[in-house]
Amino acid sequence: MLFTLLNTTALIGWCLILAILLSQSAEWTAPFFVPLLSSRRLLIDLLMALEGICFIEVGRIALGQIKGNLTLGVVLHMIRMTCVSLVLPKGLIARDESDYLCILVLYSWSLTEVGRYPMYIFPSSAFARWIRLVLPIVTFPIGAISEAVGAYNALSKLWSSKDDSDGLYWIKVGLLGMVIGINSLLGPTLAYPALLKKGLPVLLGKKDQSSSKQQRKKSA
Repeated sequence: MLFTLLNTTALIGWCLILAILLSQSAEWTAPFFVPLLSSRRLLIDLLMALEGICFIEVGRIALGQIKGNLTLGVVLHMIRMTCVSLVLPKGLIARDESDYLCILVLYSWSLTEVGRYPMYIFPSSAFARWIRLVLPIVTFPIGAISEAVGAYNALSKLWSSKDDSDGLYWIKVGLLGMVIGINSLLGPTLAYPALLKKGLPVLLGKKDQSSSKQQRKKSA
């Protein structure tokens, strides 16, 4: 019951972020969204809270309570937390190409999560599972490229204004370098092929055909 409530809360939160993005893209803003849009810090805080729920899920994977790839989960959400902390805050304020990159990142995240949580809330729904497996085929490459470019821009600005008095300087450099390296090298060679391996059979209907054949064999 508790985890169903957390999943529902996370779904509502990501739906809210998606609605804000759509309202901005359509150049209209509902009054409800004005407080979030007037202070971009509130949007970052909301993302932090939603990522906190994701880390709870990673912890449950580590404890064996739910199925999942622990390594992928840790790396994925470390990348997201780095982007939320070091890339998105300045990019959302800049109102230049960095702003557009941040919007692409947020679209990829929110669409992925809005498509992911219904499968946990309604585990018996075949349609929810279909959306969960197929949607990342589109959203993952867009998000990974946008994160890498955004991290590169942030790293370039950080490097050009080198401040040795900042005790976290080299930690920031390392985290941004991690995002660039993983998204550029491991994303297209390991993570995306794994997504395609799961999603393409579902998209093409091959998984349903194989499962139906197995059922026929059992009945025979």
